[in-house]
Amino acid sequence: MDNVFVIDGNGERRAEIGHVLMEGGGHAEPFETIDEFIAFGSNEGTALVSDDDGAAIRLCEKMRDKPRLVPVVGYALSPDIGQVVAAMQAGAVSYLGWPFTRATLTEEMARIAPLVKRTLAEQRRRAHASALLAGLTAREREVLVSLTTLGTNKAIAKELEISPRTVEKYRAAILVRLGVENSAQAIRIAVEGGAFDAAQSVGSTRGSAARRAVGDVIG
Repeated sequence: MDNVFVIDGNGERRAEIGHVLMEGGGHAEPFETIDEFIAFGSNEGTALVSDDDGAAIRLCEKMRDKPRLVPVVGYALSPDIGQVVAAMQAGAVSYLGWPFTRATLTEEMARIAPLVKRTLAEQRRRAHASALLAGLTAREREVLVSLTTLGTNKAIAKELEISPRTVEKYRAAILVRLGVENSAQAIRIAVEGGAFDAAQSVGSTRGSAARRAVGDVIG
């Protein structure tokens, strides 16, 4: 069993879970709070979090835009279905009822392993893209979004009320900041990082059109 980060404010329960993990040949790294794990945990393993007061949801939300992502498994004493569904919708890959045995934990980790491998790679790409987009200025993000829907420097310049030469300068700066070689790669990062969704959320009418058009640009 891989490294497991046990996040639980109850010291006795943390120790008990650590014992369960050691019985199965696993290694437990204990953390008292989510913030402690975020600050000091590594990115290789699985976060096993006691879902007190929605802790599993909070952990998923805190990690969503961070390149250092690990799969989250929640657990609680006699959890109700609403609690489990909410955690899974937030991004948890599984949920267990406490107390659980070594066999139960081992079987569940093996069951979710293929899903974790697929989804974690996608989540890390999105988080990395989001972190890159955060380095752009507001105007550079506008130019990047407009690039997909409008295409030419002239059209973008007219929409944003700047000169085509200024658009060209912004486009060059965007490629440098994102560390890519061409506009297609920049647009892929914009899609993965949610730039079009962000534009739509602040009142842009270009977001949905961008998502429809992006296939023509990046395949």
